[in-house]
Amino acid sequence: MKCFNFTKTEFEYICEECMLNEEYKKLLEMEIKDYLRPKMADELGVSTDTLDKMIAKLKKKIKKILW
Repeated sequence: MKCFNFTKTEFEYICEECMLNEEYKKLLEMEIKDYLRPKMADELGVSTDTLDKMIAKLKKKIKKILW
């Protein structure tokens, strides 16, 4: 299930406003492309538990700028 559904312009705006580092930009891009969690964790070199925490932080940052 897709968590995020953003256009390229929205993606760039979110990255800029949230001041995302490269790791979180890559995570957001993989979320938009609907990658599976194990594949995302492998690509980022983290465990799935750490990935879940990163996703939660990312969602919180996005909510702050959108609402």
